Amino acid sequence: MSTTNRILIVDDLEMFRELGAIFLARSGPVDLARSAKEALQIASRRKPRVVIADMHLPDMSASELCNRIKHHPDLDSPRVLLVARPDSPEDHAEAVRAGADEVLFKPLERDTLISSVRRLVDFETPRGLPRARIEEPVEITARGVRTEGMVMNVSRGGLLVNTLSHFGHSEELALSFRLEGEGSSVVSPTAQVVWVDPQEGGSDNVGLRFLEIDPKTILKLDHYVSDHYPRTQSLPL
Repeated sequence: MSTTNRILIVDDLEMFRELGAIFLARSGPVDLARSAKEALQIASRRKPRVVIADMHLPDMSASELCNRIKHHPDLDSPRVLLVARPDSPEDHAEAVRAGADEVLFKPLERDTLISSVRRLVDFETPRGLPRARIEEPVEITARGVRTEGMVMNVSRGGLLVNTLSHFGHSEELALSFRLEGEGSSVVSPTAQVVWVDPQEGGSDNVGLRFLEIDPKTILKLDHYVSDHYPRTQSLPL
């Protein structure tokens, strides 16, 4: 394993630092930090490829740490994976707004953590999450106005929507849609516009990344993607 895949784990709880180090021992050299200040000092010396940080460190907000890591003059824009509190959609949204490349919830599962790190470090540009094709109506609320569209594909990180409405980059929307074949399984996250691709006929394809979403819904989406339709790698969402 190349030393360019160095990993830095930041958590004020020793148990989580050590557990993360055990999970990722075969993914690359692992450094550990107890605080954001210590993490920045270690990162300056040892140049991590990916930084995994708890969102509730005692000395700095997740948003500030993510921003400092990504814009540090001595670092080459490391990937940042932020770890949210269990069952906290608000943490997930804050991490996405902060610019995190990936967001996971505690408690961390070994396989999910390993696959997330590999997705971030094994390619020059992080690979998109696996997605499933789907055609389901979606209700979209933006700026206090409700409109409609069609979900074209979905992953645990976001979805592609086709709509006659027009939205700006980074605009935040509220969504409500059903997972095809899942009966009354309604998914109602908020999401942020990542990209817009105008289509013939006046509609837009809109790439959205989930903001406020709970871990149970993410697990449901993971299962849906695993169980339904041919899958491909999505654009980063």
